[in-house]
Amino acid sequence: MENRFNLYSAIREKSDYTADDLPGFNETEFNNLVIRSLNLDDLISVKSQYSHVEFNGTSLYSTYFVQTLFQECIFQNVDFTKSNLSNTSFTRCSFTSCSFVSAEIMGAEITSCIFRKCNFTDIVFCDNVIHDTQFEITNHSFSSISDNIEKDVVWLFDQKM
Repeated sequence: MENRFNLYSAIREKSDYTADDLPGFNETEFNNLVIRSLNLDDLISVKSQYSHVEFNGTSLYSTYFVQTLFQECIFQNVDFTKSNLSNTSFTRCSFTSCSFVSAEIMGAEITSCIFRKCNFTDIVFCDNVIHDTQFEITNHSFSSISDNIEKDVVWLFDQKM
């Protein structure tokens, strides 16, 4: 709970919320934040928008980001293990050294993104619409990656990066 309070504090500082007015994570907009070295495991964020947010060294284990928009966000060393990112949109985002082990990404829209050194082991990644995106995947063992609609997409698997 303390980690969520730290994030609330950062949001309050950026957005001038009072202590009684702190937003929940559902149907909320988050802009121009840096979220660094936090444990936000089991976070639930539905129908929210994240714009120009940097997640660095953050644990998002078993999070639920459904029907959420990420625009021009940076994810570096983020753990999405066992997370649900279904029906979520990613536009102009970058992912570096992120773990998506056993995550579900279904029905998502992914546009102009890059995934570098990411682990897709045992991921369910299907029924997504993907445009102008590059995937550099270090591991994808036992994954279900299928039935995606792709245009100008590059997949590089098991590269030594």
